[in-house]
Amino acid sequence: MKKVLSLLLTAALILSALTACGGNSSSVETKAGTETPAGTETAAGTETPAGAETPAGTETETPEETEPGTETATPETSYVFGTATLTYAEFYAGDVSSTESFDAVSSATTSKYGIMANMSTDFVDEETNADGYHILGVQNVNVAVPESEVESYKAINPTFAELDTAPEQYKPVRIADGKAVYGATEWNVADTVTDATAELVTGSNWGDYQINVTDGANVHLRNTREDEGFDVGSNILGIILETESGLKVGLEHLQSIWVQPYELSWNIPEDNSHNTHIAAFDNLTELGKLTGETVTKITYITPDAAYIYEFAGIYIKPLYAGELSAAVNDAYDEVTLSTDDFSDFENGKLTATYTLGAGRSREVTVLLETDLVSGTASYPLDTAPLAELAAGGTYGAVISSDSYADVTVALPASGDQIAALEAVLATAKEKLEANPEDSMLSSHIAEAEALLNETAPTSEGVGSLTNELTQLTSDEQQGGPGGGDHGGH
Repeated sequence: MKKVLSLLLTAALILSALTACGGNSSSVETKAGTETPAGTETAAGTETPAGAETPAGTETETPEETEPGTETATPETSYVFGTATLTYAEFYAGDVSSTESFDAVSSATTSKYGIMANMSTDFVDEETNADGYHILGVQNVNVAVPESEVESYKAINPTFAELDTAPEQYKPVRIADGKAVYGATEWNVADTVTDATAELVTGSNWGDYQINVTDGANVHLRNTREDEGFDVGSNILGIILETESGLKVGLEHLQSIWVQPYELSWNIPEDNSHNTHIAAFDNLTELGKLTGETVTKITYITPDAAYIYEFAGIYIKPLYAGELSAAVNDAYDEVTLSTDDFSDFENGKLTATYTLGAGRSREVTVLLETDLVSGTASYPLDTAPLAELAAGGTYGAVISSDSYADVTVALPASGDQIAALEAVLATAKEKLEANPEDSMLSSHIAEAEALLNETAPTSEGVGSLTNELTQLTSDEQQGGPGGGDHGGH
């Protein structure tokens, strides 16, 4: 027998109770100490765009008589709770400023389809999806359906599966004109973090912009190879960025969200040249609006809870539109930029570094930190500290200024880096022979071989793959789907 769960008492019972006690009562019960996360203020424009891949009969547009995204659980209605698979437009309905530019994300890789348990894809197998697959949205989302509309909802969304108990966090849905209409999420805020720090970088392999978050006293965000010990990892449903002006933008898996979610990234329409792992970057219209804004809140969404990170402000400077590259001499002790005209960069500075390791355990040594001088293209590197450091680290160069977001200038891989990657690649191949079913290791081996065949591989690319293969082949690595730092980021 179907188990029906009622959110609250019926209106009649509430009135009866009020009469008996002579008191006042609110129609919605709120948990003490909880805070509403980013996205609960709703704006118009939550409809699914024309041409978006949306199951028949579903939409996020609300009939004219109802404000978009304001559908909430009502006290006189009994609800049935369950889980369902939603498109990104449906999942973020009522929680972000607009869902108009969400569509399916076309991924160029076939090896990471199972990397996040709550990412919905159309992946069948590597033969069927040899040319890639689509990331369609989010699965295992808690929803609340009016009891009288359950059968209609199941006909519209056959992924709906009833739950025996009421979840602490869910998304209300109702049927209007034969279509499913989703409301703002009823949040269960597990923690509001105010002591975390955030770093903005640009031009990385994973996005035009990237924010790296470092936890404070309470560590929630996964930053290692495994989920164990972290509240937010491969279970992540979504992330909402909120700015000082009130703009709220939802992010998507494998283009912006990674299994190590302390890092998040995005592209913008003016550039969109980074993160080539994704064939077609999605939601660019909304992501582009972040430029010039100040991000003050990041909400991480898991199936049963939300974790809110509040910041004084992360200003998203405009990107530099020009082209910058760099070369190094044979001794790798001097870097030469492709231009000596730095008039566009107010208070421009050049910083060069040598990095060992990755993530929170990385060790960064500064080789150069100097003002940029117009008319001077070449700058010496202080390589003396490298004599006491392990070989195979990653060289990096960044131009910072008051005018633009930091510009990451790619440096070529050193001979030591190439040797280190070749060594760990040989070890990885031996591991794969012993365990040929390890598809994640296999995909990283293929990436390393392709990179080594490039004419001029970058230091960042070689260093990243070296770190990932080292972790995948270490005795502590347990295997299974997890990806690299970005494939699982």
